[in-house]
Amino acid sequence: MKDSAPKMKGKPATPRIWELYRKLQALAERGVDGEREVSRRKLARLEAGYDLGVPNASDAPDLFSGRFTRSSKARPIYSFRDNETDIASSVKWAIEAVTKIRCLHRGTELLAEGTPATARRLSQISDHIAQSFRVLLDRYGALTGVTRADRSAFLVGLYDGMMNEARDPGQRLPGRSNSARKRKAKKSAANPASGMQAHPYSIAVNLGKQIRISIPFEQIAAELEAVAAKYLAQNGR
Repeated sequence: MKDSAPKMKGKPATPRIWELYRKLQALAERGVDGEREVSRRKLARLEAGYDLGVPNASDAPDLFSGRFTRSSKARPIYSFRDNETDIASSVKWAIEAVTKIRCLHRGTELLAEGTPATARRLSQISDHIAQSFRVLLDRYGALTGVTRADRSAFLVGLYDGMMNEARDPGQRLPGRSNSARKRKAKKSAANPASGMQAHPYSIAVNLGKQIRISIPFEQIAAELEAVAAKYLAQNGR
């Protein structure tokens, strides 16, 4: 029986192809009146013709690429869940810091003072950030030894990485609560081979950088799981 030849990948995707790919992904998920099916067919053709693996940061377009125009009218751009105050704040701060478009919360809805075209673009950006944060926070929270107290430090790491504001070596990392450290200490004393020892901020920063270059969130989540597996293996788990 002959060994099958390795499947050849398509030619490398250019920044323009990546931008088209993300637009088609958005339409395939949220399009109307036949847009979803058409977009899915176009996505399949792109995936067959191009290597759409994780792009290099230097080659990938910035999540916030494009023009953003202010308006005196605040338009809704995204709706969050009731328990997502921290994610909603992160999205708001990121948009305001990069685009200079003022945003405001109205209940669970985020509004932006931008033109209709700007609001549509900000809606896409908000969705990518929110979805990425949701998936990564859920996956991280499910890892062995991770406590609820680690969530805030992990989220800060995601935000800092996305905003290219990672803390320098030696700079103090976001704290983890004393109760979390006590629980971890007790757990480690009972079973030294239990728990995630790496700091949540350190794990999250590189993942946040990938959010900024618009890597699909499922790919980033897969990297989180690979990194977690490496740390657990190093600690003898």
